Amino acid sequence: MDSDLMVIVPHPDDEVFGVGGLLAKLADAGRRTATLHLTRGRSGRSLGLARPDELGALREAELRAALATLGVSDVTIWDEHDFVPDADRGIALHAGLAAIPTTELAERVAAEIDRVAPRAIVSFGPSGSNGHPDHVATYRVVAAALDLLGAERDVRLYAYAAESPFSGVARSGFLGADEIRSLHLSPTHVVEVDAWIETKLAAMACHRSQALSVLEFMRRFPRRLRFESFHRLRPVAETGFGPRTVGFL
Repeated sequence: MDSDLMVIVPHPDDEVFGVGGLLAKLADAGRRTATLHLTRGRSGRSLGLARPDELGALREAELRAALATLGVSDVTIWDEHDFVPDADRGIALHAGLAAIPTTELAERVAAEIDRVAPRAIVSFGPSGSNGHPDHVATYRVVAAALDLLGAERDVRLYAYAAESPFSGVARSGFLGADEIRSLHLSPTHVVEVDAWIETKLAAMACHRSQALSVLEFMRRFPRRLRFESFHRLRPVAETGFGPRTVGFL
């Protein structure tokens, strides 16, 4: 299946915050899009909407509703274990995606990339945006998958990129603030998604169990509702956030 864009992220809701508007824009233009989620987010917070053993199924249902709202053509959801940072959630601590050998996961991701045959991929960069270990692991896996494919797949790789590095409170298991700053990537491409804000918000609202994350995103990054920004990792792009960067695919 030849696709224009493939999004590879670890958790349900990672897609809509960073690239929801672009997915909706491409769908409206009749372009094919695909998503690969490496986990169902079964270790996340539930706001009391599900028991811990039910959360994975709930979040998958929320995700499928969000992706349908965004018009995604091809949906793949795996059930790898996501990161568990503390015992507050009533489940055992777990290292998440970092517990799986990068090469092992990269081989599976490479097979998905080969099947989908995207022109471009969006994922996380080396800092994982906010230092989340699953985000960082996903970056490493996607980079390794593209290395495995080599010249077989001439695909561009973009990472979510904000104008300034994340500056939230440090959390156990996450990258520290200094490391996040050192790995920060400035945007090289930006997409204006004003015309798709309502669709993006509707997709965000599908993630009911993650309502606090949705509100926090809107509070911290209101500009990203209208503008979705990225750093092109492959082929390497010159930095600079100017008029020339408005193109994407």
